[in-house]
Amino acid sequence: MDIAKIVKNFKIKDEVEVKYKYINVFKNPNKLPINQIHLEKNVVTLRQMILKNIDITELSDNEAFKKFVEQQKEIIPALDKRWLPKCVLYPFEPYVFTLPPEENKTFLSSNLLYSRSLDYLLKCNYHQFWCTILYEPTAAICLRSFILNPISNFQCSYLEGDDLLLFREILDKYLLVYQRLLNFKATETEYMPSEYGLKLIIDVKLLNLPIVITLAFLYKDINLTFVNKLTNLYFNNTSQLDFQIKEMEEILKQAVMIMEMIGGNICGFDKDAVVVPLSIEKRPAIFSLSWVYSVVNYLLYTISTVNVLFEFYKPSIEMALNLDLPYRMPYTYVNVYRELYEMLYDRPEIEAEKELSRRIFDEINLGRSQFIDMYHVFISYCLDKALESMGDSKQQEELVEIYLKLLTTALEDDYFICDYDLKYNVSNMNEVFESCTPIDPTRTQFISSCLQKHSRHKKLEKITKLSRKTIEDVFKEFKPIEKEPELQFTLPPPVEVKQTSQGPSDNKIEQLIKDIIDMFPHLGDGFVLKCLEAYNFNSSDVINAILEENLPPHLYEIAFDTIRIPPEPEPEKPILAFKGKKPGYDDALKLLNDKSDMKEIKTYVLEGVQYSIDNSYDDEYDDRYDELDPIKVDDGPLSEERTTFNPNRDDLASDTSYSSEEEYDDQGKSVDPKNKNFCEDPALVRARREQRFLSKNPHLSQPKKKDVVGNAKGQGQDKTVLQNRQKKNTNKSSKANHSRKSGAQFKRNKGMIPS
Repeated sequence: MDIAKIVKNFKIKDEVEVKYKYINVFKNPNKLPINQIHLEKNVVTLRQMILKNIDITELSDNEAFKKFVEQQKEIIPALDKRWLPKCVLYPFEPYVFTLPPEENKTFLSSNLLYSRSLDYLLKCNYHQFWCTILYEPTAAICLRSFILNPISNFQCSYLEGDDLLLFREILDKYLLVYQRLLNFKATETEYMPSEYGLKLIIDVKLLNLPIVITLAFLYKDINLTFVNKLTNLYFNNTSQLDFQIKEMEEILKQAVMIMEMIGGNICGFDKDAVVVPLSIEKRPAIFSLSWVYSVVNYLLYTISTVNVLFEFYKPSIEMALNLDLPYRMPYTYVNVYRELYEMLYDRPEIEAEKELSRRIFDEINLGRSQFIDMYHVFISYCLDKALESMGDSKQQEELVEIYLKLLTTALEDDYFICDYDLKYNVSNMNEVFESCTPIDPTRTQFISSCLQKHSRHKKLEKITKLSRKTIEDVFKEFKPIEKEPELQFTLPPPVEVKQTSQGPSDNKIEQLIKDIIDMFPHLGDGFVLKCLEAYNFNSSDVINAILEENLPPHLYEIAFDTIRIPPEPEPEKPILAFKGKKPGYDDALKLLNDKSDMKEIKTYVLEGVQYSIDNSYDDEYDDRYDELDPIKVDDGPLSEERTTFNPNRDDLASDTSYSSEEEYDDQGKSVDPKNKNFCEDPALVRARREQRFLSKNPHLSQPKKKDVVGNAKGQGQDKTVLQNRQKKNTNKSSKANHSRKSGAQFKRNKGMIPS
């Protein structure tokens, strides 16, 4: 149906019929800008003193006109309100989507007048258009009314019939009006400087940051050229740079505040929370679908407009990071939308108002998708900046920390991180970061492994593989209406360990319980004891099972804060008289002189001692029998025997034919082995060996100590520390590659006990 037919079918009463006038007095032969031109205007006024005793019938028309009317000429600037004819421009009437179509009848009648107001602005010549914009009060109200009550692209699908046709017509005309508003040069004779024109439309409040964002939100899919021109014109205006930054900070703070207030209205406010009223009603005491739709639509519109700001003005992303906007998103996403699903679950109003219910669920799904897209904007920002700062390790390390903080924050809310991974693969993002930044692979692997363990991740992966649908369709079909059980696990149950006949002592059990409670203070000692019993008192298995949420099913029937009640002490047994065999001694003197037990002890000791002259090396090597053990040389021509040398014996130390190692003191003098301490400080021994090695090899410098300790946990590590750790793990031997016997012998020579 054509718009003309709509006007014909919907008759407007004569009393509201408006006929607009058009003037054409603008002339510019010198081709000056319109703000420098003055025009001549003839003003006709009635004379104040009318001449008496004049017969009107005797005067001609020209004579009568001269007698009663006075003509004046005025020089007026081209841009002046005195050039305007009387006119009224009507505001836009919003559509109430919570009401049925039959209750939105005023939308059609009121907006037909609004469409005619836009037609008037489009038909005006250049001179009259700018005079109307600047000096007609209803013009700014007319244009701002459409921006303040926009009908978004996703809401257009709710309009039908004449309402849809009229809105599309208005949308196209409004675009033409703003294109004309931003075109400061129509012809060679009709133009103004761009700086001057931009200042004029800013002064009449037809161009500011909210208007720019709203226009970009409405027309980015329809006319991207117009949106690019609009955003470049506004953001490149350096004359109001400070004001633009304040505007941007205010909009981002407002977005954070809206998320917090909506979360409070849905989930409840804290006791000390400061409640800021929004443009939506407070949560009613009685359930209302209209209120739910207003909340869902308000949140969706807020996130969508902020996404548009990030798309067309990249510096705003860094500003949002400084305001901690992304770190609040996962919590809002999970808690608000889950509470909305629970609020809507099993409501009779959903069946009674199916159309409104469909709109609510559609906008919930779109809102979730917008949340995911916005979070990806911050992740992509880190990647883009990391690629730009190749070679600047300090800058890259800062970006890596931001990236890991974003993923770790999202990892705390399983629904959010799983939905994000479904649309933007986290593993692929980690690989890209590892390829261009010095990121620790273990940290990214930890994030990926934690993500893979979420049960929701497996469900979403299965749905997308089977149906191959978009994320909005997956959201719609996989609504978390019912809360998933807090303890739902997909990992295999732990392997049951058979209890040993003898358990640990009471002191050992107390220590195990204390160690576990130090790590998990929210658990009760009674629950921890049951876990230890299930895992045969293996504390490491219990800790792993709690971290992975992989406890046996019977433990979930026990409250986590169960307190252990110690058993009642057994009553003391009465001391009974001795009932054993009577001793065979008449008095105490015979008992003290009895030496029969000494013979049994001597026999036991002598039988347990084994004599051996085997010199082969073992871990329990004993050098007590190496003093003068003769070792025969079987294959040599000599028949004499050689004696072994024990450096711990003073009577054999005088033999200077053999010396394991010559020792020196700090002044470089030789030290007599007899004057050495029994056990010397190992640090001094190592220092002497190192000094002697450097003295023999002067070309070698002091070896550099490689720092593998680094900073405290959670404070970040330098790139050098990470590299040293990696080299240490790479060069570490998997088995012993040194002579253990020589090392043990060296320790014995120094009077130390080899370990």
